Amino acid sequence: MANLELQNLVKRYGATYAVHNVSFAVHDSEMICLLGPSGCGKTTTLRMIGGFITPDEGDVLIDGRSVVKDPPERRPTGMVFQRYTLWPHMDIYHNVAFGLELRRKSRGEIDRAVRGALELVGLPGVEKRHPSQLSGGQQQRVALARALVLEPRILLLDEPLSNLDAQLRVRMREELTAIQRRVGITSVFVTHDQEEALSIADRIAVMSNGVLVQMATPAELYSEPATLFVATFIGTMNLLDSTLSEDGQVVAGPFRVPIPRRNDLRPGSRIVLALRPEDIVVGPTSQNGTPAQVSQAIDLGHYRRLTVEADGARLTVFAPKAQEISLGACRIQPQRALFYADDNLIGVSDKQAVAVGASN
Repeated sequence: MANLELQNLVKRYGATYAVHNVSFAVHDSEMICLLGPSGCGKTTTLRMIGGFITPDEGDVLIDGRSVVKDPPERRPTGMVFQRYTLWPHMDIYHNVAFGLELRRKSRGEIDRAVRGALELVGLPGVEKRHPSQLSGGQQQRVALARALVLEPRILLLDEPLSNLDAQLRVRMREELTAIQRRVGITSVFVTHDQEEALSIADRIAVMSNGVLVQMATPAELYSEPATLFVATFIGTMNLLDSTLSEDGQVVAGPFRVPIPRRNDLRPGSRIVLALRPEDIVVGPTSQNGTPAQVSQAIDLGHYRRLTVEADGARLTVFAPKAQEISLGACRIQPQRALFYADDNLIGVSDKQAVAVGASN
């Protein structure tokens, strides 16, 4: 389909930066998610790609050609908005055909394209219905068909599933991913839902306060978040404020964990120890590890969410449902740890290194 490149995009509103020096590339047929909280600049970035907002600085290139001065209708992009924006007085056929009619395509071309697009999104035979006769999920598929029927080289999606209920969202994102893979269209998807981004994206661009904080695959983003913001925004993370001891270990709550060698860190330096809930093993008091107390256990279907307290620290732990867990005394052992200094990731310890440093 197409390659997309953003070069130092800037958008200001008065003295406030909505987007500040955002640069990244999207490869041919790749699905990229722009992820972040409300007001982080993700939708503004998407609309600058589509031509609906003009950047104050920077450039947008599609296959190496600048399109920053082209209006939306002259860009090889298709947009699916958060609200379906289907015309209620038109039937589905004419809703999907509208863009082709503006391009003055022949009746035969329009008919083939509309029926093909509706077939692609799994809605054959709905041409004569009106939007009010379709469910929310079906209306969103029509909106997708209306974008795809124009054969864009890049598909832009602005939180297209946010108006659907939870179960329908899951089903729709699976169908959307399948369609994107089948068509092979380069896509940029905006969402504030981390689970949504992790489940559909080839790579995720995390934004905060108008700045691109980290761009990586879902696996990389989850396992090695580059900053504390990403660490807390993606998934659940236990954070323990600590200091670096004279012998190069991080003393954090109940743990003493060796830190990967860093020559520029001095004893007493503030370190944040980060532990994923699934990277903390809970066992009986007869096992090795740090003494602790299980104060709460919540069954969440395929796993249990535990609240574990140890040496003044309160930790969230995910335990397999098959494991027998009782409230009260236990021992905990971290299997993997991340270290942050000045809000940035400075090192990762694996199971062996963490186990050696745990208190007994």
